[in-house]
Amino acid sequence: THSRRQADQLIASGRVTVNGSPVVEKGGFKVQPFQDEIALDGEIIHGWEHMNALGGQQEHQFEYVKYWKPRGVTCTTDVSIQGNIIEEIGHDGYHPSQRVYPVGRLDKDTSGLILLTSDGRLPNSALRGKYKQPKVYRVMVDKPLQEHHLEQLRKGVVITTVAQRSGVANAKALTAKTKPCKVERLLTASSPPMNHVVQMTLVEGRNRQIRKMMAALDYRVVKLHRIQFMGITLNPLKRPGDWTHVDAHELQMLQNVMERAAAAEEDNDNDYDNDEDDDS
Repeated sequence: THSRRQADQLIASGRVTVNGSPVVEKGGFKVQPFQDEIALDGEIIHGWEHMNALGGQQEHQFEYVKYWKPRGVTCTTDVSIQGNIIEEIGHDGYHPSQRVYPVGRLDKDTSGLILLTSDGRLPNSALRGKYKQPKVYRVMVDKPLQEHHLEQLRKGVVITTVAQRSGVANAKALTAKTKPCKVERLLTASSPPMNHVVQMTLVEGRNRQIRKMMAALDYRVVKLHRIQFMGITLNPLKRPGDWTHVDAHELQMLQNVMERAAAAEEDNDNDYDNDEDDDS
């Protein structure tokens, strides 16, 4: 540990970094507990929150909200972008006491479940490494799906995607086969039943993945709707724009995800997928 004077001297000498960038501001620098990575001389300081009496800022003090994202809403915290999710959920009555951000992304034209939180551990735990969490979608396409195409979707199809992470310029395209996924046919209630709808469960998170998978087999996605993420469903939400805080059972599910990821932190398997969870 260091005194306040010593800490100021370390910062002034450029030896302290936050998320890899040297701290140059004088008079203090805001950091997010359990999200920002602080290092001294290149060595990450683990547990700094507890050193600064922030360890008590546990799960019940963070905000965890699930939101039925309407179509047309953009999953960005940049409020200068029209239709951003922060202002839209505010219009729907949610006014967080802390800064929140979405856990992953849904495409602008995709509706359904998305989580928002002030806990920076959750996106890292749910979207990175071997503990990436499953997402379930209902997909309607423009014509009946053939059985052999369903099998191709299950085994994987070759698509090209480009990473959509913030701050990444000139990202390289990735042309590769998608990972195996679960695909189930859902018959509609119409008469006769239509074979245009499937339910897809993905763990991979490549940009616009489902749309590109369908396009590779000459189908066009007409409607895409996420119904589940990390085992959490839209229930009890009734319609687009509805939101609610997660209940005690759902909070425990989130805590379990974060604990498993934290236990595996030393495995060095925490890289994002090519496209950071915009698989819609």
